[in-house]
Amino acid sequence: MTETSRILNCSTHYGVLKLVQADHTPTFVDTQQVRRRYKELAILVHPDKNRAIDAEAAFKRLSEAYECLVDKVSQCNYLQQLQVIKRKTGAKTTKQKFKYRRKTKSEVKSGEHDVPSTRRRTPEEIWQMFQREEEVLARQQFQAKGFDRSYSKRNTDEVITSTIPPEVQQDILDSKLDVKATKWATWSKPASKRMKMTTVSEPEHEIGVVSTAADASDISATVVCFCMLCRRQFRTVEALHRHETFSKLHLANLQAEECNPNDHP
Repeated sequence: MTETSRILNCSTHYGVLKLVQADHTPTFVDTQQVRRRYKELAILVHPDKNRAIDAEAAFKRLSEAYECLVDKVSQCNYLQQLQVIKRKTGAKTTKQKFKYRRKTKSEVKSGEHDVPSTRRRTPEEIWQMFQREEEVLARQQFQAKGFDRSYSKRNTDEVITSTIPPEVQQDILDSKLDVKATKWATWSKPASKRMKMTTVSEPEHEIGVVSTAADASDISATVVCFCMLCRRQFRTVEALHRHETFSKLHLANLQAEECNPNDHP
């Protein structure tokens, strides 16, 4: 039996929502359980999801059962009706016996002035309202869990100090690793770039920073020869001589200096 056929064959709202007890005695069911079971069944028998011919009728029957049982007052009234019917099973009531009794004139007149009942919601409206309520509840639960989260009281600094002793930390700070890294980066580059870096660090000597003898010997070994006229450096004396002899730039600068001796110091 398909789910749509099962829903249409049920005689009570509890049977439609699969909320019947083992002894088939109707009892009050919590609202959350009604909502949860309605959601499961609505996804199965919704006309947009289920292609069965009787899917629309089953979805309507399911919506009626949910609307009756989700409200506590309505469910209590419905439960009382079921209990009364169960006690009077097999006996016709007065209302059933005279079901087709002709109304009197007073009843007809009183019925004409009755206030029209409010329009009942369609199954689709009930489903849409249910989905909106589910979104609100999910948002509220997420916010409540966010406020209830607990975090570890241990601080990050405490974790670091527990793993690395203070003496080791002080040794690392005193080792001047940044200075060593800068020197290594300087010597790993070509000579021209090293010259630029040494010229940038010259103001430190003017301020009063005392350089070691090893640093001075390294700088002198790097810059061997320098042409002041062309402002170029050479690694060997032979390279400087070749520059002065064959370089057109050097000869042009030399002629310009002879023509304008006052422009140069």
